[in-house]
Amino acid sequence: MFMAEEVKVKKVKSNSSSKVSKKGEVEASDISKKKKTSDKDVAKKVSKSVTEKSLKDKESKNSSKNDKISKSSKNKEVKSKVDSTNKTNRSSKVKSKSGKVLEKDSSKLAKDLVNSNKTSDSNEKGKTTKKKKSPRTSSVIADLADKDFDKTGALSNIDEGKFISEILNDKFITVTKVNKETTFKESKKKLKFSGSFRLDVLDILIIIVITAIISCVFTGLVMNYQYKKINSYFGESVVNDEGVKDFLSLYSEILDNYYEEVDSKAMIKAAMSGMLSFLQDTYSIYLSEEDSGELTEMLDSSYDGVGIVIQANVIKAIYKNSPAAVAGLKVNDEILKVNGIDITLDNYMEVSNYLKKDEDNSIVVKRDGKELSFDVKMSKVNIPTTSSTIIQSQGKNLGYIKLSSFSNLSYEDFNESLVEMEGKGIDSLIIDLRGNSGGYLKAAHDISSEFIEKDKIIYSLQQKDKVTDYKDETKNKRDYKIVVLVNNSTASAAEIMAAALHDSYGATIVGKTTYGKGKVQTLKQYNDSLVKYTSAKWLRPNGECIDGIGIVPDYEVDIQYSDSQIYDKQLDKAIEILSNN
Repeated sequence: MFMAEEVKVKKVKSNSSSKVSKKGEVEASDISKKKKTSDKDVAKKVSKSVTEKSLKDKESKNSSKNDKISKSSKNKEVKSKVDSTNKTNRSSKVKSKSGKVLEKDSSKLAKDLVNSNKTSDSNEKGKTTKKKKSPRTSSVIADLADKDFDKTGALSNIDEGKFISEILNDKFITVTKVNKETTFKESKKKLKFSGSFRLDVLDILIIIVITAIISCVFTGLVMNYQYKKINSYFGESVVNDEGVKDFLSLYSEILDNYYEEVDSKAMIKAAMSGMLSFLQDTYSIYLSEEDSGELTEMLDSSYDGVGIVIQANVIKAIYKNSPAAVAGLKVNDEILKVNGIDITLDNYMEVSNYLKKDEDNSIVVKRDGKELSFDVKMSKVNIPTTSSTIIQSQGKNLGYIKLSSFSNLSYEDFNESLVEMEGKGIDSLIIDLRGNSGGYLKAAHDISSEFIEKDKIIYSLQQKDKVTDYKDETKNKRDYKIVVLVNNSTASAAEIMAAALHDSYGATIVGKTTYGKGKVQTLKQYNDSLVKYTSAKWLRPNGECIDGIGIVPDYEVDIQYSDSQIYDKQLDKAIEILSNN
């Protein structure tokens, strides 16, 4: 189908020789609507759409003659253009709705249009406004209106480049350009969307199939990724293990077919505990939410409380900046009541259970024979893991640091105390690890690195047949003498540090043989439980394993007790060693 794009209307005035141009547009849709009208009515509609207003003033006889001469020359020009067009395209075929082909010779069409123009000019003379058109012209226009326009209002079956000139009443219409439009024939089987875009049933089926294939591929990729993720987490051998499949099958079987309702979570916890018990390893255990609280508090170096340490019912220590310290409680205060409950030697271990969270707690103490009452609110209390002082002996300043555990704050606490004492000037150092049951391996490694020379071994880990050495990677180094105090409660990470300072730094060990825990545990946190299992053995820098043996001190010294008095012979021995060197 082709559509006319540009229509130019030119008007010529003979007296002034000036040209007044106006654009007019013939909409083919107007003609298509009149297909079944008479020839005369159609001709009038076309004439009205292409003819401008008649000249305002009647022109003189002389100008009329000039008009005729001008028109005659234009007619010749139009005829020559039509003739040249006929050479390339002799006739245009117009197909009617009934399927018949209507052929019109371009030259004849032009002649008819010229004759129509002449008839119209002759009728314009005088006062009569009535215009006659030749029957041939009306017939041609009627045929075009009836058969040559498609539903969109565009001329059909006209080749690109062809133009038609029509001369009517001093005006001529020139179709200068025709563009092709692509349309799709209507079909009952096709679905129309917007514009000229349509899809048939087959197209829709193809789209559905392609979409389904893409969805399957995407789902497969996701499942494959999840499978690989599970394999990377548990290991492919575990996922494909027949025993694991049997376990899951039994789990499902019990849930579905056991005669009573089963707590699935409790059953899983029991299974986890059973697996760890099967290992027959003292250090591999399953801890419930309640049981894991104490271990977590020790490793995190914090807990919810008021910040006091009691022995019997007497306060022996108060943590710095704790609620108890802020309230005004003091060391050696005797606790009489907590929230109205009497505290005796029989129930003093339950003091923490009598305290309430998010509320003021009433604590009554006896101090210097007087009863005093304090209101204390529980909060998060940081447990200090170090305490330090400087001991003067024989003109020497001996630094002393007590390290109670290896928590996530221990390295910072230890290093802060060490730097402070070194700032005051110390000649040697005593590190007290007695009663230290261990903690984070990293904390023991970092503290040892403050003394051991770079690239020297701190400890080694043995996993199955593989041994890995862990060395000092810092530039920190001390040269003063060190004595390490230990006893039979010194264990795990504390033993690692004692052995590292002895083997790689040259420190002297004083006290009793240590506990002998030569295994390292890994912690695995679950939603409401904690699992601790042995993941490796650790070796001293000299290659020995102390598991079940312990570290034998260089100077074995006992603690002496006499009349409830404690004589710290181990500390005295450490002071003696450092004072004489």
